[in-house]
Amino acid sequence: MNVTNVLVDEKAVYIKTSDGRVFNRQFEDFPILRNATFSQRADFQWGKSGIRWPEIDEDLSYAGFVNPVKNPYWV
Repeated sequence: MNVTNVLVDEKAVYIKTSDGRVFNRQFEDFPILRNATFSQRADFQWGKSGIRWPEIDEDLSYAGFVNPVKNPYWV
């Protein structure tokens, strides 16, 4: 998957792919991101395989946007 853009708002992180598809994941699904400030959520890096929030030590893979799996132990 070729990601062309990554955005965040108050509730979710969004990725846009080169074929025009847009996927999102709600911060509510990830305890570290859920408890982070908006400033911390907005401070991310993205690369070939995923998104990294260095200040809060959190990572999301792009594969998880396309095939999300909810883990009951995370919440």
